[in-house]
Amino acid sequence: MTSGKWRDPRLTIDLHRHFEAGLTPETIARLAARNGVTEARTRAGQIVAGVDPQDPDSIRRYYSSIAAGFTSAPPERASDSHAGFARFVDSFGLPLSVLRTLDDLEQAVFEQLIDCAVAGSLHTELRGSPFTYRDTVDAPIDEIAVALVRGVERAWDERAVSGTFILAFSRQKGLGTGGQAARVAALAAKLHRADRPVGLDIAGFPETVYPPRLFEDALRVAREAGVPLTVHAGEQGICPDFVDAPPELIVDAIERLGARRIGHGTSLAASPAARALVGERGVGVECCPVSNECMGFMPIADHPLPLFLADGLLVSLCTDDPLMFGPFSVAETFDAIAARLNLGPGALPQLTRNAIECAFVADDRRQLLRKRECGKVQREG
Repeated sequence: MTSGKWRDPRLTIDLHRHFEAGLTPETIARLAARNGVTEARTRAGQIVAGVDPQDPDSIRRYYSSIAAGFTSAPPERASDSHAGFARFVDSFGLPLSVLRTLDDLEQAVFEQLIDCAVAGSLHTELRGSPFTYRDTVDAPIDEIAVALVRGVERAWDERAVSGTFILAFSRQKGLGTGGQAARVAALAAKLHRADRPVGLDIAGFPETVYPPRLFEDALRVAREAGVPLTVHAGEQGICPDFVDAPPELIVDAIERLGARRIGHGTSLAASPAARALVGERGVGVECCPVSNECMGFMPIADHPLPLFLADGLLVSLCTDDPLMFGPFSVAETFDAIAARLNLGPGALPQLTRNAIECAFVADDRRQLLRKRECGKVQREG
């Protein structure tokens, strides 16, 4: 684990980072050794030949090959990329396989937040599904959720490192008998506190088959409890028509579910009206240009992030799945995209300030983050 002192002078916020996909190769290797994991497997259980889960360099090479596989053969349409998306999700098998206990979950959340702070993050929001971790952690989902949130609280109580956990569910597994949506929403409502919020997220594939409006009833308990919601929407479509993730789905998430933020939201580029709604409602947009390009949905050079900035939207820059696609920090992500999007150095502070305004935090924490961002408060170790 890192020392807890900031090293990168550029202060950032990361609002869209998947917990297991944000673990560093070093953390995975350490957990693998601790839990006796000697084989790398996909989520489907297949052994990945030539990968040593206790060797960070071996893990790094494995995920470099995963990323290369996407960029070398981008889909012609998002609807043709279902197999690719499934392969991407399957690669989560390695980090999930080393998370074996509730203590593993709590400690890994705690350490990841500290690592992000070392890289300059004033506040980091991790997200993940308690149903996903139940595959390897033998515990009820409510205990899993408590462990995840406890890791966030420890980071604040012990190191004054700010974070929020966002409980997620997969849209394709959300409804029907045994559906995840209502159960995760109820968990979020139970764990959410006004002074230390817990968020809720809808993720998964495909967007058009499971539009946000389908989850209105299932998420009612979370809305009534004041749980802040973000929705993966407008991601899985390809310019210029975005037929597989039209901007109407973003409008749906805002108007029907009360979403406070949108994950990705690239199809907003096709609708001035949808962008106007996002601006009027003060809805945040979590942009993840690196993963959008790696998944074949949107080349970085065409990403609408500069358009969102010009429109005055609360757009932020996020890492998404750094284990699979890198980089591991928002500052490094900015370095990777700035020239291709003609972003000057002043864009990063603006993205940070935007993120502070739409972070899932209490008002007093938001005020503290503003002070930290402008240098009025210094944090040590």
